[in-house]
Amino acid sequence: MKRNIVLLLILGLVLIIGCQKEGSFELPDTPAEGSLLSDATGDCLPKTVNGTYQAGVPLVPANNTITVNVNVVQTGNYLITTDTVNGFYFSASGIFTTAGSNTVTLRGNGTPFANGVNNFVVSFDSTFCDIQVTVSSPGAGTLAGAPNACAPITVNGSYSPGVALTTTNTAVVQVNVTTAGALSITTDTVAGIWFTYSNILAVGNGQNVTLQAQGNIPAATTTGPKTYTVKLGTSQCTFVVNIAGPAAGTVDCSGVTFAGTFTAGQAMTAANNAQISVTVTTPGAYSITTDTVNGVWFNASGNFATATTTPVTLIANGTPVNSGPFTFTVKWGTSTCTFVCNFSPAPSTDYFPRTTNSNWSYEIDDDPDDSLYRTAIAPTHSAGGNIYNILMDNDGTGLDSSGYYRRNTATGEYFEWLDAGSFIGYDDPLWASYIFLKDNVAVGTSWLSQAFNGIVTIPPATPFSIRFKYSILQKDVPVSFTTSTGLMSFTNVIVVEEKYELFNGTSWDDMTPTIGSGKSYYARGVGLIKYEVLDPTGAVDAQQELRRYQVF
Repeated sequence: MKRNIVLLLILGLVLIIGCQKEGSFELPDTPAEGSLLSDATGDCLPKTVNGTYQAGVPLVPANNTITVNVNVVQTGNYLITTDTVNGFYFSASGIFTTAGSNTVTLRGNGTPFANGVNNFVVSFDSTFCDIQVTVSSPGAGTLAGAPNACAPITVNGSYSPGVALTTTNTAVVQVNVTTAGALSITTDTVAGIWFTYSNILAVGNGQNVTLQAQGNIPAATTTGPKTYTVKLGTSQCTFVVNIAGPAAGTVDCSGVTFAGTFTAGQAMTAANNAQISVTVTTPGAYSITTDTVNGVWFNASGNFATATTTPVTLIANGTPVNSGPFTFTVKWGTSTCTFVCNFSPAPSTDYFPRTTNSNWSYEIDDDPDDSLYRTAIAPTHSAGGNIYNILMDNDGTGLDSSGYYRRNTATGEYFEWLDAGSFIGYDDPLWASYIFLKDNVAVGTSWLSQAFNGIVTIPPATPFSIRFKYSILQKDVPVSFTTSTGLMSFTNVIVVEEKYELFNGTSWDDMTPTIGSGKSYYARGVGLIKYEVLDPTGAVDAQQELRRYQVF
């Protein structure tokens, strides 16, 4: 794409600056590639350790976890593991569907042998980081109400034969801690379920702890009260859970309302939900769910105390794969209804998006009447065995081709396919591609384009050989500037220096002292936000700044 504001002369007669763009966005294949994020000492980020670790007590994979962050360069299948230390280890596997920063939870397995601090090495792809897990001495205490009924006791959630448990199924008991340390509290198994808790507690009386229900209540289980015995060392108390018969009724999706933001590639949370109406004909425990569509499903469970018509909030789960409208079927017993949920496209992680209809408006040299409009169109261009996207420019004289661009997602390299002969000023066309941006290399990285050889008739006909040199000056930094439309602020900006070299017959000469250089600013998910033409002293001679954009 031509830079409308830049016409640098090579040896007094050649056009130089080329406004760069990028290219194709292919979905990654297995396996995933990337790197574990760590701090300056090599410790994993964000250094999160969950659950309690006590010598001789087996880990609970759902509770004993560590969390790490991964910078995903290529999406696909992943396996992240640690070594085995002191009898236990952590691991996780799955599929990365989005590039960039991803948070992964590794589940613990095994039984610690002894107390102390254990240093684990986490590995992914060819990268490593460290995380420390402390195995504590056991604490001691008694259950309030022991040896009789737990007092006080609060049982939360609904319990019904054949209905899956959720995080709302808990029991809150009170403990008196006499020795600080790791406490493990559990119940016996009744009707297919049990309750557990583990954590490190300080000395103190009347501390409330929440036991999480585990397991599943078989569909053949008889309804009615079930007694559970809570155990903390030798201290025991009991509480009762009422297993109720299933509720019955009908679902109505006609007035569905949504809460939260539904975006492709972003995991759903409790804030993502759909509210429908239900008519209860038989009170009791209920579980309402949808089918899984686009990687997402909705569900809700609880108890209906009376026969009534009432709203029910279905919580979204999973991670949506694609954008667009998708139809979900709600099921409750034999009653069904449907609703449509629309998922927005995932935010672009590209430093030069070229999705169809994306468009940008630039201001030249702070003159609101001197502007440039750029847009990506649907047709593509095939050249050199690659597919390039086409960008168009309008400087007030109508749309004209701005160039052909693609991106290699696996390498983070951005290419332009251009007629270097016309660009530089040669007598004949010279089509070729070159890399103008790399988004996954460190600050200070430099690379060269191929040599562009041609003839310029002055007269006489004079052969020239020119190449471009690029360097990453800054990476993922904030950049702000002011245009006629106001303050423009961006994060995750890569600053690229652009220089030009001329072959003198035996070696390459840096042309910066003669013609100056260029500097490009690319913002992640936005594209080129600023371009500066620098004179031989490094002062800004001309500039092009983004004042409005829309990326699809």
